Amino acid sequence: MQNNPYNLKLFEEIPEGYLDTDGFLEFLIKKKISVRKDNLPKFSFNHNIKMCKFKREGSGGSVPTAYKIPTPTKINQVKKIMFLSNSTSLGIENVKNKEKKILEIFDRAENNKESKSSIAEKVSLSLGVPCNRKLVRRVLNDKRSSKLNKLR
Repeated sequence: MQNNPYNLKLFEEIPEGYLDTDGFLEFLIKKKISVRKDNLPKFSFNHNIKMCKFKREGSGGSVPTAYKIPTPTKINQVKKIMFLSNSTSLGIENVKNKEKKILEIFDRAENNKESKSSIAEKVSLSLGVPCNRKLVRRVLNDKRSSKLNKLR
């Protein structure tokens, strides 16, 4: 396994404006961004957050990594990316909200007035996030399969 896969600079001490792994993880948790501790370097690299290595105390263990504190703009950008991805905690929460809204719109609909596409459009407008008819189809097949004749 490569010791420095991201070609990071090595410093004697943590530079100003940087946090060690534990501090950066706490910072992200305060900002409501959940990332596994062992995944921080990959997360930082993928979101263009600067990193560096610094000299460890003692002779055992790996060289610790420090992370530059991101700007509020960068934090919002990361949250938006994570919100739109279905494999992150923010994204999973987003999908659950979409599912609730789909069921709510379907239950309120009159017979033959709504289609899967129209439900998807209403969910997109109300939540401000993309939604498509495939998600609507999956949710309705799972939760309201006996009432699908209500759709046009």
